[in-house]
Amino acid sequence: MKTIFTFIFAFCVSMLFAQEMHNSEAEFLKQYEIDIKQTHLDGVYIPANLDEAYEDLLKLSDNEAIEKFAAADIEKIAPKLHFGIGRWMAVNWKFYTGSRLSHQLKGKGLLAPDAMIQFMLRGFHSYVNKTAFDEKKAITIANDLHEMKTKKSMEGDKVLKQETRKIPRSGN
Repeated sequence: MKTIFTFIFAFCVSMLFAQEMHNSEAEFLKQYEIDIKQTHLDGVYIPANLDEAYEDLLKLSDNEAIEKFAAADIEKIAPKLHFGIGRWMAVNWKFYTGSRLSHQLKGKGLLAPDAMIQFMLRGFHSYVNKTAFDEKKAITIANDLHEMKTKKSMEGDKVLKQETRKIPRSGN
């Protein structure tokens, strides 16, 4: 219960502080290049690698919660934790705006923050159970789940208006 309260509290507090909005993609990319080299962002330590991230998660969680997590089937527990500890990781470790950890995850081929969350949960499950972690398989599963959810959320959407514009070429 302590863990759940801690994560909910951390999530709520983090939502109080609005993230910087960038006026252009160039500004975003400039800030991204700075942020992926930082050890701390907004006062939060950003793990340098997966093992550090898993160790941080162990420190943040009580033993009972870790034991329950380790004993659970990852296919059942990962969706349940996505908006709990998963959202905490995404917000605090800057999966949306970029950090050194999210940059590594992106480099592995994870396409979106939600895929990063699923990958991290699966990796952490293997870590606490001391079992081999098949990164390629986990990446495929995480990206497929994200793609499936995205397609499902778009079902029933219809195009209200479609336009085609010619973009003037420079020098003409």
